[in-house]
Amino acid sequence: MKAAGGYAAAAARQFWLARSRRQFQSSVPGRKTRLLVDVSVIKRHDAGTGIQRVVRSVWSHLNSLDQKAFDVVPVHAGPTHGYCFASDDFLANSKRTAGVPVGVRPGDKFLGLDLAAHYLPFYTEQLAAWHAAGGTLHFVVYDLLPLSRPDWFEVATSRNFARWFDTVTTVADQALCISDQVAQEFRRRTIGTSAQQRLEVGRLHLSGDISASMPSAGLSQGVRIALEEARSRPSILMIGTVEPRKGYDRALDAFERLWTSSHEAPDLIIVGKPGWKTATLQERLRRHEERGRRLHWLENVSDEALTQLYDASLGVFVASYDEGFGLPVIEASVHGRWVLARDLPVFREQHLSNVHYFTDDSPEALARELLNFARVAEIGPPPATTARRWSWCVDQLIDQLGLVAETIAPETPALRLVS
Repeated sequence: MKAAGGYAAAAARQFWLARSRRQFQSSVPGRKTRLLVDVSVIKRHDAGTGIQRVVRSVWSHLNSLDQKAFDVVPVHAGPTHGYCFASDDFLANSKRTAGVPVGVRPGDKFLGLDLAAHYLPFYTEQLAAWHAAGGTLHFVVYDLLPLSRPDWFEVATSRNFARWFDTVTTVADQALCISDQVAQEFRRRTIGTSAQQRLEVGRLHLSGDISASMPSAGLSQGVRIALEEARSRPSILMIGTVEPRKGYDRALDAFERLWTSSHEAPDLIIVGKPGWKTATLQERLRRHEERGRRLHWLENVSDEALTQLYDASLGVFVASYDEGFGLPVIEASVHGRWVLARDLPVFREQHLSNVHYFTDDSPEALARELLNFARVAEIGPPPATTARRWSWCVDQLIDQLGLVAETIAPETPALRLVS
């Protein structure tokens, strides 16, 4: 059945390309430059993960710009169609109609903001047509982990990402990396290729301001219970999909040791959807004797709930083996919380004063680190820092893209009910 579905999607793509070729190859009338923003994945489903939070944040601030300078236009691709125009209310309107195929005029820019790794490679003909018409292609690179550590991902994910990377390095004018570490890895992987000379490597700066990310709303019963516990007992917060690179297994080993050896041991609150290649760990979490008491696993959490969990928790623990950036680290800084993080260069480059680092993740050593971390956090919050805002990040992005615009101060964003 799966193979048959794949053949049907491939046939639909070919039909769409044949039917739409004239539209995206023809010249588009108009004078104003357009920034075509890829929202392919989030339009179909907002999974509420870090990348989706970045997409929402950047989109909302781009959409608040003074429209006199250039137009900001959402576009999306899918399994059976290439890039088409999306409505401005695509977050509220998830209808999966294809829409009108996108053509460009000289000066238009495509921003690959969403990570549409499983769609983009199918539509290189459309991307090439945009180039021929005078458009430029700019892609956000969140990380390259499916290439460097394919063992952490499903086979299909690594395969799709490799195709995406090949497409980007073939057609892009600019790669916008979210950290210096990602930029270094991107440059290393393009050494000796045509992309090394042709493709500019830039930067997309990120903020930890959840309130400016078109935040979702809603508090489940499980969240309410975890919040009540966190407000009455010392609790450590971990955030991220339950998948191999996040280090949840080592964290749980350490907390189990603490819970049996110290009356000062903090509780553990995990915020993250069930991921891949962690079935045994997920079963361990679900059946744990401390679940609902000292261990809380919250699988579907709104931004409103996450904000309250940051504020209620003693500190944030980041055990990831690798990251493209690490939003929880900077989000914790915004909320005035200490962070205990694995000693990774990508965390060090953020130069945050609220972070303690660990290197030994054996249960004994990590348990000691966590207990000392909890004691420090109980003494008081870290020194206040001036956190960058999403509006500043988008201003820098506009400059990287070679565009000019004046911003309109956005109103306080309304909360969206999480589905």
